[in-house]
Formats: sequence, C-alpha cells, structure tokens
Amino acid sequence: MVWMHRGKAIPLEIYHGVPKGWNAAETIAEHQSLGGTCPIGGPNANEPGAPAWLPERDAWLQYRATLYRVADGLKEDDLACVELAVRYIELRYIGSYSGFIRSLLSRRLKHATLSAAQRQRLHEHFLQLVLDGERTEEFRHYLALWRRILTADQRLETLQKVSATLGAAASEWLDERFQHAAKR
Repeated sequence: MVWMHRGKAIPLEIYHGVPKGWNAAETIAEHQSLGGTCPIGGPNANEPGAPAWLPERDAWLQYRATLYRVADGLKEDDLACVELAVRYIELRYIGSYSGFIRSLLSRRLKHATLSAAQRQRLHEHFLQLVLDGERTEEFRHYLALWRRILTADQRLETLQKVSATLGAAASEWLDERFQHAAKR
C-alpha cells in the first residue's frame, strides 16, 4: 500500500515509520545533550495508533509520545525542547501524525523563548515553504508563529521576494495571511 503526498508516493511502512534520528531514545539523548531540564522520557505508549501489522509500530508509538512530551516541555520553556521543536518543523517529514505534531509544536513555540538564530531559521523555513508551494494543513499555525517572530524588515523582504518569484497575487495573499494571523 502507498500513501500519496503532492503526487509523491510514500510507502505505508515509511508513512507509519519513524524519521531517521527521531526514535524515542535518540530524541531523549539529543534533549539531554542540549541541556534539557524538562523530562521527556516516560512510560511506554501502548495505545492504538499505528496499524498492528507494521514492523515499527512500537517504535512509532514511542516516537510520537516523546514528541508530545517535547511539546509539553515547550510550556515550561525548556530550551532543549525549543530547539528540538524547531528541528522537527524544519525536518518537513511527511508521515502519520507528523502534521498534528508540527501544528502542536508551532502553537506552543508562539509562547516559548526563541533565540535570534531559531527565529531566523524558522523564518527561512516558512519562506521556503511558500516559495515551494507547500501548504500542508499546519501551515495556518506556521503563519501565526511566523507573524509573531517576523521583523518589519523581514516582512517587507519576504513580500518582495514572493512577489518577484511568484507574482504580486502571491505576495498579496501572504500579506493578507500575515494580517489575519496578527488578529489571532
């Protein structure tokens, strides 16, 4: 069986798999190496989620539970969780629950402390998504976060770049979304 994303085939074992470097143990180890203070390990997840026939079912459940704990760490402004959240958003992984996880992380990042470098990385990532025509479901949450971290100069540069690359209508569309996101 195959799942499709923007015309690209994604086999179900990949779609319901764990992205490289993001299994629970790797994520917890990276959190510790970044000096994380909020515990993101916990009891094994055992609820239904991935089909029982998938070979990585347990690993997938632990990966998802760990990322939910990273999102919980954002509420406590754990700087290691902030970095992991930024990295996961940048990953652009398309898999089961990945959009829900990115939405959650982006909503929580709006209230977290981001470094100037992290704000810049997210800005560049969101701009590239626009230029690439990527509008996954979580993009509306990205817009709200982007609007919050965007400087006036970056906004002007972004709208100019989008206009030059995609046309005035695309730039106007994005400007309207920035304004809408500001009202939320």
